[in-house]
Amino acid sequence: MKKLLGTLGLATTLMFGGQAALAAEYPTKSVDMIVPFSAGGGNDTFVRAMQPMLEKRLGQSLVIRNIAGGGGAVGMSRAVASRPDGYTLLAASNAMLTLEAMGNVAFTHNDFDFIAKVVEEPYVIAARGDGPYQDLDALLEAARAGKAIKVGVSGVGSSAHIAAVAMANTTGVKFNIIPYPGGAETISAAMGGHIDAVVLGGSELRSVLQSERLKALAMTYDERSDSLPGVPTFKEEGHDLSLTVWRAIAAPKGLPEDVKQTWVAAIKDILDSGEYDQTAANLGTDVAPLYGEALDEFIENSAVTMNEAAGELAR
Repeated sequence: MKKLLGTLGLATTLMFGGQAALAAEYPTKSVDMIVPFSAGGGNDTFVRAMQPMLEKRLGQSLVIRNIAGGGGAVGMSRAVASRPDGYTLLAASNAMLTLEAMGNVAFTHNDFDFIAKVVEEPYVIAARGDGPYQDLDALLEAARAGKAIKVGVSGVGSSAHIAAVAMANTTGVKFNIIPYPGGAETISAAMGGHIDAVVLGGSELRSVLQSERLKALAMTYDERSDSLPGVPTFKEEGHDLSLTVWRAIAAPKGLPEDVKQTWVAAIKDILDSGEYDQTAANLGTDVAPLYGEALDEFIENSAVTMNEAAGELAR
């Protein structure tokens, strides 16, 4: 009997030890990273910039799969329907919470496990560099005087659209919000004088702000951004508004904890080493990592903020 129990004990040890070894070996094959937008956008450039750094630490290829459509809904739906085994992940952003707030998707943020928030950027309201609105007060005074201030955004019901509504509500004015197909078209309309101002993420506006073709009037961070140090915050201007464009890595709900920690360790190592700092700055974003409970709390608070900002836009 002792011999039998000893044999069973050895078999059990080998079985569970073998499983632990298999878990420790993750990943054993390439990992798909779904980007729910076309190539070249903020989510795409952020994860492609990290790709070689992640591959080096994970020891496997990271395959970027751009699955665009529905303002990100198509790619996110594909991700949430995938097996939570660590081999299909999502380049996530606050666009997920926008879709949820607008009632445009069947899933919610609770259907994902968030691994790490990596970078963020502010929403910025900007006007033509040689135009009549050289600061936020001038724009708001014109709106209060009865001028129909035309503000361009990228996409109906997009996060930029919701941010523009939040700006108007917070400052107590009305904007005539005009959606364009994308950021490039919105910026062109602003530079051409077809609209009075534009609301987009800071990284999308970075080059035209540097060239002074557009001038930033205010941003939605609590404090000034290192990437746009000359731009005042709404709070500085006396308006209690705080919103960010954030970019993160997420997985379908049910991701094994050891797999999650493998990714957290890889991302922490990249960010702690400073290897990504210059890349993030070049993209017009700020490195702002969050993990674990702090990240979950951030996502929950962001979801509440987006739901409130969506207001009458939501169906």
